[in-house]
Amino acid sequence: MKKIFFALCILVAGCNSTYILNSWKAPDATYSPDKYKKVLILVLAKNEKSRKLAEDKIASKYKALHVSYPVFTMKQLGADTMAVKNMIKEQGYDAALIMRLITTKAKSTFAQGGVNQAYMKNGIYYYPDYINSGTYVTDMDYIVATNFYSLADSKLLWSAVTSSTNPKKIDKVVSQVAGELVYKMKEDKFILEK
Repeated sequence: MKKIFFALCILVAGCNSTYILNSWKAPDATYSPDKYKKVLILVLAKNEKSRKLAEDKIASKYKALHVSYPVFTMKQLGADTMAVKNMIKEQGYDAALIMRLITTKAKSTFAQGGVNQAYMKNGIYYYPDYINSGTYVTDMDYIVATNFYSLADSKLLWSAVTSSTNPKKIDKVVSQVAGELVYKMKEDKFILEK
């Protein structure tokens, strides 16, 4: 029973959550489907599999976004950034949405213990281990930067930093990050409500 109690403490303390840490918008910058008809999504990931999974997930939700992995590989991007930039422009992309992991941070918190009601009957504690001491739980925060660039102007239009705690699956955290980003873009009046 004690093991179940600690497992529940860890589960409650380790729930997955994503939120915006900060954002920035260029003065008078807005996203318009008329101006930016073809937007390239680029997820800078450690491996191509993670990149493909994340880009596919975002592109499936937003039709104006197109995945970058068929256009170039991460190896090509690392070798010659200017050649990749020219390739993107030649293919008619107006803008690029670039996501990258900035850092990961571990943080420890104390999960308070207490009396386990399963060991109490009629006010009499009948098990010597009825009071559980607390335990330390370590959470991992993944900090992701997202930037929206106008390729025609070579200008940063909007930027945000998100934090995701204890992500279990990449597709789930990508969905949460994308949802938070769209919400913040609307709040910052980068995407105008119709």
